[in-house]
Amino acid sequence: MDRIYALPYTRLPHPRYKGKEIPAYQMIRHSITLHRGCFGGCAFCTISAHQGKFISSRSLPSVLQEVEHISRMPDFKGTLSDLGGPSANMYRMGGRDPELCRICKRASCAFPDICKNLVTDHAPLLELYSRVKEHPAVKHCFIGSGIRYDLCLHRTGDPKIDRANERYLPTVIREHVSGRFKVAPEHTAESVLQLMRKPPFSLFHKLKTLFDSVNRDSGIQQQIVPYFISSHPGSRLEEMAELAVETRDLHFRLEQVQDFTPTPMTLSTTLYYTGHHPYSEQKVYTAKSEQEKREQHLFFFWYKKEFRPAISTLLKRIRRQDLLNKLLR
Repeated sequence: MDRIYALPYTRLPHPRYKGKEIPAYQMIRHSITLHRGCFGGCAFCTISAHQGKFISSRSLPSVLQEVEHISRMPDFKGTLSDLGGPSANMYRMGGRDPELCRICKRASCAFPDICKNLVTDHAPLLELYSRVKEHPAVKHCFIGSGIRYDLCLHRTGDPKIDRANERYLPTVIREHVSGRFKVAPEHTAESVLQLMRKPPFSLFHKLKTLFDSVNRDSGIQQQIVPYFISSHPGSRLEEMAELAVETRDLHFRLEQVQDFTPTPMTLSTTLYYTGHHPYSEQKVYTAKSEQEKREQHLFFFWYKKEFRPAISTLLKRIRRQDLLNKLLR
């Protein structure tokens, strides 16, 4: 990783763009990749397939060298937009015993629970953040990549690691959020989250309580931005309605949402096309038609007046008057 990032990149778009505005470039031009790979094993994601489960991390000197390079860019005004990777907080994480990792057949090191062999120490990441902030040209250092909050909320039983993990989220919230804190619970229904290989939504409640507490105690006002997916295998209208009610009660008006799209090499795509779970052979419902997918997506926007009549009709159709009263009251 260090040798790759030590190559003399220009950090500029390809000359064929001839000075045209590229929104994607504007977003990442002052960002730094700390590591590659992901051991999260989410059922709908291909990162572990094309980057691997094992985390490859850069050294601290390599990262600081890139910070220095960015600081000399003519358009740099002191703000690093991201220190991250596929998941922001997997830097330098891996198995305590690498031999166990080599023979392990688990698709995820974090689901259904955190592997006992996985070292989730956030201390190296906290040190890296601190050292980057010390650079005289850096005024702000933000974390734009999504954070796996199940890793930092996990208690390992090791006092040293647990102290570092307890410090991680408050440090990020106070010092490294640009106003919008991005996380990805993906759904609220336990049955759907199980199929996604994601932690229970109760953990997101714990995260939000901590986020609100740190903001309140620090006298800052920031927004937590959760990502959700509609029409994932296992998600029916009822689960989407319950998602809408639960996020409404948390005072969210969702923006960062998407409809499930089958992606090669994923478990979710197998569920989508076969209608069965390949491990248990259990039948799994999946919304496939344009109308079914549109109806599920509609529940993200319950707060928009133009969608309320359609949502009311759908809830009456599935005989969930109780959810109708909670959602559109």
